Amino acid sequence: QHKYLQVVSGETKRLSRLVRSMLDVSQLQEQGQLPPEKLSRFELSECVGRCLVTFEQKVSEKQLTMDVQFPEKPLFVRACEDYITQVVYNLMDNAVKFCPQGGAIAVKIQCSDEKAYVTVQNEGQTIPQEELPLLFERFHKLDKSRSENREGWGLGLYIVKTMICCHGENISVTSNEGKTAFTFTMTLVN
Repeated sequence: QHKYLQVVSGETKRLSRLVRSMLDVSQLQEQGQLPPEKLSRFELSECVGRCLVTFEQKVSEKQLTMDVQFPEKPLFVRACEDYITQVVYNLMDNAVKFCPQGGAIAVKIQCSDEKAYVTVQNEGQTIPQEELPLLFERFHKLDKSRSENREGWGLGLYIVKTMICCHGENISVTSNEGKTAFTFTMTLVN
């Protein structure tokens, strides 16, 4: 009985997360762009750094190497901090999930022309070029035979793209020679 109650509890939690994710996406799509009251000025490196700390245990368990490169000067953006935190969380969650035991993850923030470029890169299997444009589509998952991750709904990257686009920003992905990198932009403010 205990075993089956655990299964039911696990499935209930997964369905609850799915419903929350769908509601988030639906709300973002209705709004199109974020209302001004959802935006605040915050330091981007600090926001990304706080998110990385939440992955300490998972990174340690998989014996992953972390390469974190942030600019020395503060980088301020005007955005919804909760959404940007969620974006970084989803990208890091995928990076840890798909990085092999003992592999490496890199998180970098670079600046150019009033923009910050946040990159989350992991080692692992190269994603076929024809799959890259599909990664941000709702419910899209890579062929399960290539993935150890059998859970999830294929909504994480769709939500990431929706959250970035509602800020008027962009996100892209590259995958070459065993390294996959997601990069999103944020406009810098004073």
